[in-house]
Amino acid sequence: MTDSTLGAIERLLVALLVGFLIGLDRERAEVRKAHTEFAGVRTFPLIALAGCIPMLVFDRTGPVLLAVAFLAVAAVTVVSYHRQVQEGHVGATTEVAAIGTFLLGALAGAGEIVLAAAAGVAVSVLLVAKPKLEAFSRALSPEELNAVLELAVISVIVLPLLPNRGYGPWQVLNPRGIWWVVVLVTALSFAGFVAVRLLGERRGLAITGAVGGLVSSTAVTMAMAERSREDAHVAHPAAAAAILASTVMCARVAVLAGAVNAGILLRLMPVVLAMALVGLIGAWLVTRGEGGEAAQAGSKIRNPFSLAAAVTFAAIYAAVLLVVRAASEYLGSGGMYAAAALSSVADVDAVTIAFARLGPGETLWRSPAAAVSVAVVMNTLVKLGLGMYRGSPDFRRRVAAALGAMAVAGTAAGAFVYVRL
Repeated sequence: MTDSTLGAIERLLVALLVGFLIGLDRERAEVRKAHTEFAGVRTFPLIALAGCIPMLVFDRTGPVLLAVAFLAVAAVTVVSYHRQVQEGHVGATTEVAAIGTFLLGALAGAGEIVLAAAAGVAVSVLLVAKPKLEAFSRALSPEELNAVLELAVISVIVLPLLPNRGYGPWQVLNPRGIWWVVVLVTALSFAGFVAVRLLGERRGLAITGAVGGLVSSTAVTMAMAERSREDAHVAHPAAAAAILASTVMCARVAVLAGAVNAGILLRLMPVVLAMALVGLIGAWLVTRGEGGEAAQAGSKIRNPFSLAAAVTFAAIYAAVLLVVRAASEYLGSGGMYAAAALSSVADVDAVTIAFARLGPGETLWRSPAAAVSVAVVMNTLVKLGLGMYRGSPDFRRRVAAALGAMAVAGTAAGAFVYVRL
């Protein structure tokens, strides 16, 4: 068997798999809708093959066979849609999915098997997630929908238009670089908000706290502290939620630092892993005795994005850039750590990204990683203080113990990594 034959078989198999995955959902949709769809788990793989085969023989037939196959599939979908409308069934998802499956099959036949497979999985997930997506859409308020559009505007329109050069002292203020950070942080926060909405805000405070940590662990801590004061029965799950939010914050810091420059992760990971592990253990200990009814209490996680919030973060980040650079120029490493500690009170994300952008430190990113570690520990202590100030007595005891242990673990890991090594 020649290499070309093996390649053709591989493309055919990918096309079949893509069609099968999409057909699975369309077969289930037929049961949900209680009426017959024109294509299901057998027809969709055939449609994918109809797109793949013409591409396999494209060098001999040219585009004619592909065009004929596409017109045939399109004709069937048009007839099917017309019949569905006559029967009173409005909707064209299956028909559009059939056209998309044909194109994905053609993509696989052209040799782009990874792209075709990834797109096929994405289409399948989109189809299967219909109930969740519809619920998410209905749950959005008009203000939140506007925020989604504003997020798209700052990402797709504003970012490319900004100048990509340095301004100000030491040329550290790059408008496009600053706005790219705004887009990165905002997108991650919005992903957490979407996850909360898709999971449902009444799935339990612990789950909401864990996902809400992607939005803002400080906001989650404040919300849970208030919740514990309103209802003493939710002190345990509320404390677990606050602890999990801070645990997820450690992962968030690692993701942001790695996205900016992966070189810092080698020195940073021991600290964030130690804190995350202690946080997970603390949350588990807190949740062991919680009651089912209390665990179902709702929480209030709101869309974290607005243009005002984006501009505010950009201003904070720019200020942190200047403070960090000034501290490194005039005060050395000690000044950098002090700047990290003070800046983390305002926003740990800004500190993380600002230090991740710096060049190598004393040894293998030691100074920048140590500064980020200081910021993470300081931010954890700030949340401990907020929990102590706003929470109920039960909440305060558990959050103080867990977050205090996380701060100690981070400090100990940092001392080992940055001092001894």
